[in-house]
Amino acid sequence: MQLFELGKVAIMKVDIVCIGDTEKITESEIRAIYTKQALKDGLKKYLEIMDELHRVNVAEHKEFQKKYNHFYRMRQRKPEYYQVYYNYMEKMKKNKDLLTFDDVFFYIKKETGRCEVSFSSKMLATINPSKPVWDSFVLENLGIKKIYPTAKDREKKIVAVYHQICDWYEQFMKTEEADLIIEVFDEIYPNTNITNLKKIDLFLWQNRK
Repeated sequence: MQLFELGKVAIMKVDIVCIGDTEKITESEIRAIYTKQALKDGLKKYLEIMDELHRVNVAEHKEFQKKYNHFYRMRQRKPEYYQVYYNYMEKMKKNKDLLTFDDVFFYIKKETGRCEVSFSSKMLATINPSKPVWDSFVLENLGIKKIYPTAKDREKKIVAVYHQICDWYEQFMKTEEADLIIEVFDEIYPNTNITNLKKIDLFLWQNRK
């Protein structure tokens, strides 16, 4: 077993993941992160996306797609890619409890030929906000090593790492430190109606080295 200092959550170490040590964060540091202008702006955009998800046909609604592409920086893709992506999001958005990372990741890979790790997780987390995103800043905070395109059995490793991230969140959410992070968020941003996991996710997103 290896311990991740943020909340001292025990994580099973596997060959493709190494959860590193970080300094335990204080309440004042949590407040500093949650009051960053970038986080305020990001939260506003996120809430707009989540509000529109079930009110519009995302496969056709260009304004929704524009907001989503900008927020998640999903740029420089061919029109056919966006069509596949948003058609699938629209098709699956009412099946959040059945949809998995594996489903999204391998569907996009099959239809576009692209190995879209991060954007697969972001679609899943949009449809089911109790799932985490695969984001470079989040991975940096968790000490997870990048999986390179030349890695052996890359797709299997990607899926395994995503499930490892889910396991980390599940364990961390049980800690006193997670409770503190959530408490501070709720004090600063009351009545946002977002999941506790997303509150942690936003914290990790802006807890940059």
